[in-house]
Amino acid sequence: MHKNYEQLFSHLTPPEMPDNLFEKTMRRIQKERQSSILKRKVMILSIGMIGIIGAAAAFIPAFKMAQTELSESGFPYFLSLIFSDFETVVAYWQNFIMSLLETLPVMGLATLLLTILVFLGSLKFLVRNVKSIFTLTNNA
Repeated sequence: MHKNYEQLFSHLTPPEMPDNLFEKTMRRIQKERQSSILKRKVMILSIGMIGIIGAAAAFIPAFKMAQTELSESGFPYFLSLIFSDFETVVAYWQNFIMSLLETLPVMGLATLLLTILVFLGSLKFLVRNVKSIFTLTNNA
């Protein structure tokens, strides 16, 4: 029975490979690689967009918080002394600077600066990745 199988398979002709099989395979691998890179870049792009949208949405409350803290602290009144009574400020400059530092609304300004930093960082990240996506699609 074993010999019958061998004889059966010995009369079959092996399939012939197309002439350009290697080129087609390499082209397909290259397309899959580019598709994978493009998917990864689009994912990174969407994460960057979420960062930009989140920072832009957080900017308004952070600005209002900094504005409220600034008006409640009296910082602008101390700062206006530079323009209205400069000689007194120069005479008591150490106390004046200490008063400015004590009334500075640190939390509001830090929150505002953090949202601006996140926005600009996300924008930089987004611009860099958009550039690489367009160079990838133009080369294909």
